[in-house]
Amino acid sequence: MPRTTRKEREDRRRHALEIVSGGYGWGDATKIIENTYKVSRRTAIRDVDLAFEGIVQSLEKSDVRALMGWITLGVQRNILKAEQQNNHGAVISGYRLLYEMIIKPKEHQGKRTWRNYKGSF
Repeated sequence: MPRTTRKEREDRRRHALEIVSGGYGWGDATKIIENTYKVSRRTAIRDVDLAFEGIVQSLEKSDVRALMGWITLGVQRNILKAEQQNNHGAVISGYRLLYEMIIKPKEHQGKRTWRNYKGSF
């Protein structure tokens, strides 16, 4: 008979997904799960790994999308740490990087110009 019920395991894994989605890295999330639920490190690692896999799978199983997901999570984690340390320059740089990676390529995507001339953006 298992020590934890299925519901407890699902709640723990859902919490791990929330932590990872909130911008925490792999090591921080593992430690939080380990301390919050009083589970072994191995169990916490398994839960955090499943959370990261869930994020990647939600990006439609594309290699480029998976890579963008990992990069975005890393940048968000660095922004979070920079905000906690009052490093405003790093925060601004992180947001600019996210803008350059995600938003800027899609800004001019649907624009039609005269004879499809794009010009320099």
